[in-house]
Amino acid sequence: MAVEKVSEKIENIFENLTQTEYVITEGGIKIPYSDFDRPKDYYNNLRGRTFSGREFADMCKFKDSSIALYDKRWQSAKAVIDLIATEVGIDPEKCGLYLYALVQVKGEFESPLVKEIRKWFDKSGDKVKLKKQIKDLEAQVDALRAVLRK
Repeated sequence: MAVEKVSEKIENIFENLTQTEYVITEGGIKIPYSDFDRPKDYYNNLRGRTFSGREFADMCKFKDSSIALYDKRWQSAKAVIDLIATEVGIDPEKCGLYLYALVQVKGEFESPLVKEIRKWFDKSGDKVKLKKQIKDLEAQVDALRAVLRK
């Protein structure tokens, strides 16, 4: 009976996923409630336990589902990063894996993609300033033309 409840929980685990909030600190990125939060002797306590064939099959099924979910998520994230990189002028094929890395320097996170996006926003801000200057200059030209016509 207990085996059925465990296998039932394992089968439904991917149906009730919730949003995970990551905490970014100077020490790095912390994922709440990860396997790293378990006590150090967690797996040692399981070593002496015997598992039935059904439990082993359920664990393998869970492992395969976890790997498939992870693979799907990182492939989707990679596709989004590639799309954004292409939009801001970075060729993902030439950049290599560095494009997907997050480097921490002096407590700040850096990425080539983020650098390019910041430059892009800076340029867009410059464009707005230039458009205002053009409007001002056009207004001055119109004012000078009006003075010259008199």
